[in-house]
Amino acid sequence: MNRYLRALFIVTFVILMSPLLTIAAELSKGEKDTIYIGVLKVQPSVMEVAKKRHRQSELKRVSDSLESQLISALNATRVFQLVEQSRNADVVAEQESVAETADSDDKNTAQTGRTAGAKFAFLPQIDGFEDKTDTTEYQAIGRVSQSRKLFLSAVVQVVDTTTGKLLPDSPSVQLTKTEVIEYAMTGQLSGGDEIIVALAKEMAKRLSQEVVALLRPAKVLTVNGRQVLFNRGSEAGFAKGDLVEIYTVQDVKDEDTGELFRNEVSVGQAVISRIDKNQSYATINGEDMGITKGCVVRFVKTAARRAAEGEPPPDVTQPDFGTKGDAGTTPGSSEKPLKWK
Repeated sequence: MNRYLRALFIVTFVILMSPLLTIAAELSKGEKDTIYIGVLKVQPSVMEVAKKRHRQSELKRVSDSLESQLISALNATRVFQLVEQSRNADVVAEQESVAETADSDDKNTAQTGRTAGAKFAFLPQIDGFEDKTDTTEYQAIGRVSQSRKLFLSAVVQVVDTTTGKLLPDSPSVQLTKTEVIEYAMTGQLSGGDEIIVALAKEMAKRLSQEVVALLRPAKVLTVNGRQVLFNRGSEAGFAKGDLVEIYTVQDVKDEDTGELFRNEVSVGQAVISRIDKNQSYATINGEDMGITKGCVVRFVKTAARRAAEGEPPPDVTQPDFGTKGDAGTTPGSSEKPLKWK
């Protein structure tokens, strides 16, 4: 009797737990990769140049701002799960003791990342900085004009903590900002902090976009007739009227080394017709050679460049489903029925 009751209990428990196990599996499949961001480094040569030109304070200001802005920008992408700040602080001491050699750096970073429970470690570094100011005085009227030009170059090395290896592609961005002040009163001209913060903010946004494009490129969510919906919007750098290329992706394994390669084959292009911060709707431009859910979407050309080259803007009067020749018909009822892919 006891055996019967025990067996009945086990069967009942499995039946009750099955839906929960299914939900857990779905959550695991849809989880974000955990990352942590290493301490922002400045190349020694950049520091030396800044010291010679008496720009150490400006360099420190832009590096401090970039470090905090990068965390915010990566968090705003909603693609990664950042390690808690308290845990992130715990691994800083380990990072600071990392050797300068690449192999040692990779191994230490991988170990630190595993300790923090992260899949990827992001190592930001400033590899270029200039702050030039040209001043023109007008003594006759007691006025002065100033032109200030800031240049910043930064790179993010990405380490796979499971292998300890640097990914072959490292997102790198170079930016220049100019500030012009005209006919200010002599003695009242001073360089503001706004341009430094604006430069750091734009750099952080661009770097985060590059990182997301490298590790988690935009993907097609659904295709309805000639309309494509993909999972990136203005926060990822896309804009209305941009031309995008759509690829089908296949992972190919090198039998000699066991290394995985990604084979991408273009299956069409599309022009973004509607967009918000997190998603984009695009109309297929030209032939559809197999655009379907899961295809990768990559940026090709801005709307401004397309206009400058004489390409037509997106036809906002065209319906989301069907083509121009389908006027007067209901999507799915014509000789070209609506296809859900």
